[in-house]
Amino acid sequence: MAQAILILGAAMRPDGTPGPALVRRARHGAALWQARPGALIVASGAGGEAAAIAALCRDAGVPAERIVEEPAARRTAENIRHALPLLQARGVDEVILVTDDYHMPRARLLARRAGLRATASVPPRDPARSRPHRRLRMILREAAAYLATLLGLSGRHRP
Repeated sequence: MAQAILILGAAMRPDGTPGPALVRRARHGAALWQARPGALIVASGAGGEAAAIAALCRDAGVPAERIVEEPAARRTAENIRHALPLLQARGVDEVILVTDDYHMPRARLLARRAGLRATASVPPRDPARSRPHRRLRMILREAAAYLATLLGLSGRHRP
C-alpha cells in the first residue's frame, strides 16, 4: 500500500509569493513527510501554488524526487480530480490530505468520493495571526460549499 501526502493549494499574494495558508500547509506536509520518508508529496494548485508548495517542501528537506506537482487545479474538486491519475500511476491508494481545518470536511468528502482512502492532517494555526472575521467568513463559505457538494450542486455553474 503506497501512501501520499496531498497538499492542497491556497492563495498566492499579488506579488507572486505564497500566502500564509499555503506556507502553513506546505510546511506541515513536509513535516509529515519527515515521519514517512517513503511517502510521495503531491503539491496541488494553479497559479504558482503547486510550484510554491514544492519549493517550500524542498527547502524543508524533502527530496525533489519525492514531490510531484499538479499545477492545474483551481478548486478543491479539481485538486482531487487532477491528482487522482498522478496517484494511480504510482500505485497510491491512500492519501493524507493537508489543508486547513475549515476546508478539510469537503476535501475529504471529495477524495473519498473519488475512491481514495483519505485521512486528514491539519496544520496548526498561529492564534496571534488569526483574524476572527476572516475565519468566520471562510467557515461559512465552506459550510455552503460542503452542502452543495453533498447535494451534488457544486460546480454546475462553472466550466
